[in-house]
Amino acid sequence: MYQQFPAASSNDYGQMIMSAPAAGPSTVAPHATTTAPQPVTPKPQPLVATGNWTTELVQLAKTAELKKHSLTLQLHTANIVAAHNTLEQKDKTIQDIKEQKNRLDSERARLLNALAEINADRDKVDLLEASITRECADLRQQIQTLQEGEYAIAKTDVDRLRAELGQPPLPPLQTKLDEKTSQ
Repeated sequence: MYQQFPAASSNDYGQMIMSAPAAGPSTVAPHATTTAPQPVTPKPQPLVATGNWTTELVQLAKTAELKKHSLTLQLHTANIVAAHNTLEQKDKTIQDIKEQKNRLDSERARLLNALAEINADRDKVDLLEASITRECADLRQQIQTLQEGEYAIAKTDVDRLRAELGQPPLPPLQTKLDEKTSQ
């Protein structure tokens, strides 16, 4: 692609390309003042373009642009894959949350049913308590009526008859009730 030519001074560079060396041997007479030959150091050769270098340069530019766009595409692809992975994780999290919500809803429904049963049982107990409280009030009223009425009359008769027979009167009813509750 590139061919190297011997270095020439900037003045004779154009002449060197234009003129070709003559065929055959050339002779140069030695100078009489030259005492020792100096070593020749090679000078770097400049690069000169040969061939269809403009087409290759355009091809290189297109290749560079392709690499640039390929890198951009890889970056976008990596971002899309990362976003897709994040989306999958978020979808899984949403699914887990929905499952947890369903479990909580089931537990809530179970607890609400249990609470409804408890409330129904409590209502029954409240009704039973009110019923028993009424029965107790009725019994107290009945006891009081008996104590003040028939019992009081009967006790007075018994105590009078016992007194006529010389026996001590019966102890008050409260004493008998206290003895019964202490047992």
